[in-house]
This record gives sequence, C-alpha cells and structure tokens, in this order.
Amino acid sequence: MNKQLLTILKKRYGLFILIASIAIVGFYVFLGISDVNRWKEMELYYSSDDFITELKQNPEEINPSYKNLSLKERQEKHKKDSLMLFFQTDTFDDQGNMDTSENRPYFTMYFNENPWLLISLISLIGFSLFFVDLKTSFNEFLFSLGVSKRKIYFTKYLLIALPLLFSVLIAKILFIGIVTLGIPSEYVNLNMHQIVMNILALWSPIVFYFSVSTFIGLVTGHMILGPLTLFGFCFSFEFFMTSLTNALYFFTDHTKEVYMGDFFQYIITKNPTPLFPIIFALVVSILLTVSGFFLFPALTLEKKGNYLLFDKLKIPVIIATTIYVPIVMVFSQGFSHDESLQSSIVSLLIYAIITALIVSYIVFKKEIDRWIHQKKQIKEKISVRQ
Repeated sequence: MNKQLLTILKKRYGLFILIASIAIVGFYVFLGISDVNRWKEMELYYSSDDFITELKQNPEEINPSYKNLSLKERQEKHKKDSLMLFFQTDTFDDQGNMDTSENRPYFTMYFNENPWLLISLISLIGFSLFFVDLKTSFNEFLFSLGVSKRKIYFTKYLLIALPLLFSVLIAKILFIGIVTLGIPSEYVNLNMHQIVMNILALWSPIVFYFSVSTFIGLVTGHMILGPLTLFGFCFSFEFFMTSLTNALYFFTDHTKEVYMGDFFQYIITKNPTPLFPIIFALVVSILLTVSGFFLFPALTLEKKGNYLLFDKLKIPVIIATTIYVPIVMVFSQGFSHDESLQSSIVSLLIYAIITALIVSYIVFKKEIDRWIHQKKQIKEKISVRQ
C-alpha cells in the first residue's frame, strides 16, 4: 500500500468518516437506551392505580380473553403480554373465535428505528466515494501521483468503505444488545440464534445499498442524471423485487396470491429470517466491488461529463433498464386475476419501447447529437451549392 496515497486520502476523508461512524454508533446507542426507558415507563404504568382502574371499568375492551379472570389475573396477564419484547396480536375468525396458531406474525414496540434514514446516509456516502472526486477534479491529482488506479480503488475501499460498514455493524449489535440486556430476561423472547440472524439480515441490505451506490457513483459522470439514477434505483428496488415475484406468479401460476412483502429485512423481528436475501445482498455486493476494481483502471478524465463513463456498459445498461422499468410499471401494484396474458404482454412491450428509447438517447446522447449535427452540415452544404 502506498503511504503517500494513504496519507492524502486520510487528510481528505479521515475526519468525515470518523465523525460519520461515531454519529451512527452514537445514534443507535441513543435509540437503544430510549427503547429501554420506554419499556420501563410501560412497566410502571401497568403497575399503576390508573391502569387497575381502567381494567375494572372496561376489562373486555382491553382484551376479550380476560373474561372470567380475576382483577389480579387480568393485570398480570396484560402486564406480561404487553411487556414482552415480541408479541402476537389476537385475531378472530368470522365466528368470533380467537386464532391461537403459532404462525401469526410477531410485533414489537421496543425496537424503534428508521432504517431508511441510515440507508439514505450510507447510499449518499457510497455514491460520493468516486463521484465527488471525479466532479471536483481530485482524480486528476490522484492519477498524477504515479500510483496504479487499482491501488487507488483498493485504498478508498479500505479507508472509507470498511470502517463505515463496520461501524454500522457495531451500531446494530449495540442497539440489539442494549435493548435485550436492558429488559428483564423473562420478557426477552428472542434467543441468540435469532439475534445473530437479525444482525446479519439488518446489515446485509446496508452493504447492498452501499455497494450499489458506490458502483453507480463510479460509472456515472452526469451531475443531474447520476444522482437521479441513484435515487431511482434505491427507491424502486423493493418495488422491483415485488414486481418480479408478481410477474413470475402471473406467468406461471395465474391463480397464486400476489406477493407484496419486503425483499430485505429492515427491522428487528422474531419471525423466521430467510437466508436468500442475505446471500443475495452479499454476493451482489462482492460482484459489484470486483467489477469496479476492473473498471476503474479504464476511467478516463475526458469523459467525466458523460452519463456513462465506460463505453462497454452502454448496451448492458440499456438492456437492464429496458427489463427493469417495465416490470416495475406493470406489476408493482400486483395483478388482477381477471387480467389477460395478452394485455400484460402489450403493456410490458409499450413500456419497454418507451424506456429503451429514452435510455438509449441518454446513453448515446453525444453520438446522436453529433450525427444530427453532421446531417445538418450536409444539408447546409447541399443548400449552398444549389
């Protein structure tokens, strides 16, 4: 590793990454302490005279299962059910019978966070990793150091990406640890295996969105379209995964129920954690990081205003977008069982044609503008001769 390069990048990014990492960890520590305090406040309330009075007045409005229970039994039951870290809501069938099956989803009141706030921050930092250096001409300075571009790429990841992603992992661990250790063990119905799976499930989409954002920031150079591409993908990815599943259901089993859940897990849960999204996120992240490692040496400064900085990506981007957008547009809201196969295919084709035309113009704008300019010059020359 080049010490001069490492020193320069530390001076440029070190303080920012340190502040960002501390802020992320500190914020999640604060959230954990706040959730424990909220639990303690609820514990005090369920032991208070106000709650006992409420139980006396309207016991069945609080919970229909309290029928034939004494006041003390109702209080203890409600306190235990409400203070559990995870609970299952009571549901009833048409005859009013309570559903007692174990496959009901779990909910929690004591893990409160806004995952999209963190994802937005991580995505923005990932996008800026290469995009900002390109637009501020800092790349010109880095390339003049005589260090290979692959070393620059590797050092950026080592100095910026790894500490940032590691701080998110630590933050998630501390957040879960503070809540589960701050609440009495008899109320913590989450075992160690579930905790580990939650940490992996919550961290993997962060890694995924960071890697995707970094890759977009590496391959795009347009000041407006670059950030729009980042926003468009991050905003639509969950819609795409839902739409893709809906499309598969529609074309293979038209009678199957529509899938509308999140692909990634964004909140802590007691429900089973599927492995596929975790593996998908890590594999795609590795592929994008490796692809960037091989693409970065081909980066040329004269193309820094282009939408795409690498010519070899033009056709793949057009193809990928032409598939991605129509699926989202047609199947993001599910599908009706009355829809015909023919109408859906027509809708997909219409959106595909419109998307292909727009994206092709954006990607080949300079070539198209040059061709139009040449045609105009030829027409002008012909008109002058006439």
